[in-house]
Amino acid sequence: MQNNQYDVVVIGGGLVGTAILRALSFYQLKLLLIEKQPDVCEGTSKANSGIVHTGFDSKPGSIEAECLRRARDLWPGLVEDLKIPFIPCGAVMIATNEEEKDLIENTYVPNAKANGVHVQWLSREEILQANPAVSQSTIGGLAVPGEAICDPFWATRAFAEIAVVNGAEVSLGSGVERIEKMENGLRLHLESGRQIETRYAVNAAGLWADEIAALVGDESYAITPRKGQFILTEEPISISNIILPVPTKKSKGVLVSPVVFGGFLLGPTAEDQEDKVDRSTTLDGMEAVLAGCEKLIPGVRDYSSIRQFAGVRAVCSTGDFVIRPSDIEPRLVHAAGIRSTGLSAAPGIAQMVVEQLEKAGLVLSEKQDSQHELPDLFVEEQETGEIICLCRSITRSEIENALRRPLAPQTVDGVKRRTGATLGECQGNCCIPKILDLMASTSAPVKGVRHSYLAFTQGEKHG
Repeated sequence: MQNNQYDVVVIGGGLVGTAILRALSFYQLKLLLIEKQPDVCEGTSKANSGIVHTGFDSKPGSIEAECLRRARDLWPGLVEDLKIPFIPCGAVMIATNEEEKDLIENTYVPNAKANGVHVQWLSREEILQANPAVSQSTIGGLAVPGEAICDPFWATRAFAEIAVVNGAEVSLGSGVERIEKMENGLRLHLESGRQIETRYAVNAAGLWADEIAALVGDESYAITPRKGQFILTEEPISISNIILPVPTKKSKGVLVSPVVFGGFLLGPTAEDQEDKVDRSTTLDGMEAVLAGCEKLIPGVRDYSSIRQFAGVRAVCSTGDFVIRPSDIEPRLVHAAGIRSTGLSAAPGIAQMVVEQLEKAGLVLSEKQDSQHELPDLFVEEQETGEIICLCRSITRSEIENALRRPLAPQTVDGVKRRTGATLGECQGNCCIPKILDLMASTSAPVKGVRHSYLAFTQGEKHG
């Protein structure tokens, strides 16, 4: 098989695309992931709440609910194998009046039961004992012990890296602009001019999934972008759980959650828009976050913010995930319409996509030597003792090792997601110059295709 010929190409390097690449990497397949941005986790996946939902409130019988059900069984093994920072803190949905209590008891309790998720009612006293910062007006709430928080940056990168360790390739910095149908597969034309032939392709392009589908003449669904604005604070908040509102028809609502790498997250909003790349924050958006969170935790307006940001998630016209071969071109399998539960559902989505590819004719033969556990790739060198990021106590060695990984960062944001540098109170004002110096001096793979773990360990560079 020639260098530009593959069994499966995954289009999209977010949580869903990298999870699919990982799941496929355990089989004897030549694989490639294409991401148009300079790193994985650059789209919806980089700006979310970091919550691993159980799916207690998902519509029973939906594809989303099925993916979440599968994912619940897969997450414990993934956390262990890929060393993903993960805190099983649980969540509480707060009722502040009888109407919300009735909605919880008559809608969310039976919904959770239908989805196989354990929940229980907590009294006002039980909630305040574990979460003193919660509003005194609460009359009780629904505990969801299975909810957790994790690092979505780490998860995305780890999915991609274990796939690279197992022989998959990753191409960054150039997206798909045209898909040509061939007798035995598809020819993908990239923005860089590169042409790639593949027997099958997976459309995990997130907000642009409908545009990828349209490249083969498939207009069976449309994606609408929905912005969510967040506030990040490092003020101490006396909560031990994720604090959830009673959801609306439009979204899960504005919540307050611990962050696995420190601090607390407030948000998000749910603002439908036309622009898929508009991640701006606004005064109105910040006010909506504070007003929503204030109902749950009265003191939020007094907290200082170290960062405000926004993410844009995909809302599908079908009202559900789209995980199936295209009706127009069955060699293109969709993993589309993934909105707020994308992080939580990604492992289940990947499992379902593998099944869809097999039904479409892909022969799967398991590798005998594949690795499930991400190896410790830290290069043992004498610790310099130099702290690069003072806010997070990130050392020079930690950053240098991130720059030598199989999927090395090409941007400061990429370093941030792998090490935590720049995430502190100064937001990189003190450490970015030193990080740029290290990026310039460290021998890391350049932008393009990352090959196998063997190539990485031998120090091969790929252009």
